[in-house]
Amino acid sequence: MQGETTADGRSAFRDSRWVAALELLVVPLLLWLHAAGLFPKPKLPLLLLGWLSLRLRGVGWRRIGLTRPRSWPVTVAAAILIGLAYDALDVGVILPMLRRLTGEALDLSQFAGIEGNMGTLGLLLAVGWISAAFPEELLYRGCYLNRAVDLFGRGRGGWAVSVALSSVVFGLAHHAQGVTGVYDNVIAGLLFAGLYLASGRNLWLPILAHGVIDTTSAVALYLGFHPV
Repeated sequence: MQGETTADGRSAFRDSRWVAALELLVVPLLLWLHAAGLFPKPKLPLLLLGWLSLRLRGVGWRRIGLTRPRSWPVTVAAAILIGLAYDALDVGVILPMLRRLTGEALDLSQFAGIEGNMGTLGLLLAVGWISAAFPEELLYRGCYLNRAVDLFGRGRGGWAVSVALSSVVFGLAHHAQGVTGVYDNVIAGLLFAGLYLASGRNLWLPILAHGVIDTTSAVALYLGFHPV
C-alpha cells in the first residue's frame, strides 16, 4: 500500500501543470532577483531545484538525455564543427546585427584581464566547461525545456513554445553581458535546443558544442580579439 501511495503521489506531481508552471516561474524570478542584487548566483540553487523536481517525479537524469550518445566520435566531431562554425557566424554576422539593433556593444567587462594572461585563460576554460557548458545544458535544455513541455504539451506547438521559452530564459541568465548579450544568448539557446532535439534529446551534443563555443571565445579574448 505504501508503494502504491508513493507511486500515485509521484504520478500526481508529475502530471500537475500547476506544479510545472510554478517551477518554470521560479527560474526567471531567481534570475531577476540576482540581476537586482537581491540573490546570489542562482545556478547551483536552480540545479538543485531541477534535481529535486526530477527526484519527486521519479525521473532520472538519463530520462532527460544525460546518457551515452549513439556514437562518441560522431558527436564530438559534430560538436567541434558546429561550435566553430557558430562562433564564426556569431562574431561575423549575429553580433554586428545585434549591435545595430540595440545600439549597444556586447558587454564583456566580466572577462577583463584575460588578454595575454595564461592563468586567467586556464581558469576561464575550466569555468566554461565545469560551470557553464555542462550545468547550463542540464538546467536549461535538460530540466527547463522538458518541464516546459510538460506544461505546454508534446505536440509541435508545445515543443516550439518550450524551445522559445527556455531560450529566452537562458538569454536572461546572461544579463551581465548587457542587452546585446541577452539577445545573443537567446539565439545560442535556440541553437543548443535544436541540437538537443536533433540528437534525439541527448544532452551531450549541446554540452560539447556549448563548451567548444565558450572555449574558442575565451581563446579569442586571450589573443586580444574583441567581438563587436
